[in-house]
Amino acid sequence: MPSSEYHPSCAYRIACWCINGLNTLTDVFRARRWIPSASPDLQEVLDRARTRTDISDHLPTLFAEALLARPRLIVELGVRGGESTFVLERVARLFNAQLVSVDLEDNLRVSLWSQWVFVKSDDITFAREFPQWCAGRQIQPKIDFLFIDTSHRFEHTVQEITSWFPWLGEQAKVAFHDTNQHRIYRRRDGSIGLGWRNRGVIAALEHHFNRKFDETVDFVELLDGWLITHHAVCNGFTVLTRVPTHLESGSACRCSREAT
Repeated sequence: MPSSEYHPSCAYRIACWCINGLNTLTDVFRARRWIPSASPDLQEVLDRARTRTDISDHLPTLFAEALLARPRLIVELGVRGGESTFVLERVARLFNAQLVSVDLEDNLRVSLWSQWVFVKSDDITFAREFPQWCAGRQIQPKIDFLFIDTSHRFEHTVQEITSWFPWLGEQAKVAFHDTNQHRIYRRRDGSIGLGWRNRGVIAALEHHFNRKFDETVDFVELLDGWLITHHAVCNGFTVLTRVPTHLESGSACRCSREAT
């Protein structure tokens, strides 16, 4: 939930207490199993994902999707607590890529990596300045991996898509968090968290593709030169992967399993 929307109350604190109790029972009766990785970088991501957050389920997926992009330039819109920055930094290190993070709040402390660049700015404003900003640093303005996790508002997300998609590379990937937001959300291990009901991000994707999506279930769809992969759990995580334009659009394969 964006910080501007966060107004703790007695009812909210009670709800958090109840959820923590239910999650403790989940740990007792459904112990989480962790399989170690041979990769030190991935292991750090897996260790980070052990702490339950509103995005923790998706940190390994974020690592894998960013890795598959073989990036030279990664742009992260929205930093907040640094969960996604932590993951993207490790991918950037593997490829000696440039990682640029943009946020309205001062989040300089989330990373100490020398090649991480933090830009304190409105991301729509920065998108207009992006080619000049890159030219001044001898960076090609061609994004290989774009991660969007900002206000989650429909109008703002539409603006982000319009403003940032022109700077995507030919084989780019774009990941959106919070594409399935509800008051109560579930994680893969059966635990739950407290969120807010909002369709802003998924509605912006529907607007862009002119297609309705059922964000409450996992699905895969090939549409308008993009492979769309949606994970419904833990507030939703949707990845767009550019595919060759000669592939037929409109093919869809939807998962019938409801998210748990």
